[in-house]
Amino acid sequence: MGAEANCRVRLNQTESGGKAHCGDGEIDFRGDFRFLWKWTDLSSVEANDGKLTIRKGGDEAVFELGPAAEKWCFAILNPKTRLDKLGLKPSHSYQMWGDFDDSFPGELEKVSGAPGSAPLDAVFIRLDHVDDLPKMNTARELIARNGMIWAVWPKGRKEFGENHIRDFALQNGLVDVKVAKFSETLSTLKMVIRVKDRK
Repeated sequence: MGAEANCRVRLNQTESGGKAHCGDGEIDFRGDFRFLWKWTDLSSVEANDGKLTIRKGGDEAVFELGPAAEKWCFAILNPKTRLDKLGLKPSHSYQMWGDFDDSFPGELEKVSGAPGSAPLDAVFIRLDHVDDLPKMNTARELIARNGMIWAVWPKGRKEFGENHIRDFALQNGLVDVKVAKFSETLSTLKMVIRVKDRK
């Protein structure tokens, strides 16, 4: 996720056209040369006259982005939290099913307090195998009409992944509306009840 643009980039004394991407804590470029820098490794970030200039160590990259330069600069300097990306608000009632990472339960409680009861605004479900998929049907019965289910699964496993989750959801009255990076090792997919099925 994030922003993408076809643009010209100057890396030190070398210049190329190509595709730039900014999101999930990283900015990267693919053209005649390629690089990927983490936001946390940048020593400076600034936007002037439609150009985004970032520095890492002794290297400098200048992206010719036009009006988007200011937006990319703001995103890098003011990164969203994980729960911002997942859409959880202080007023939301939620439940968390399964093990995630050590910091996630504390993040949830800090934003929205203790887990709540149905109707829920959000259910976060850890899925590791096709046998876990029916948990989404249980969650579907507990969320509010416009509630959300976030399915979370380990990255990079051919035997179980996004397609299994999406196919099961579509067969059971749920539609996927957003995919996001949950952590370095976990991906997540947001699902909601079909509009025509909300009663």
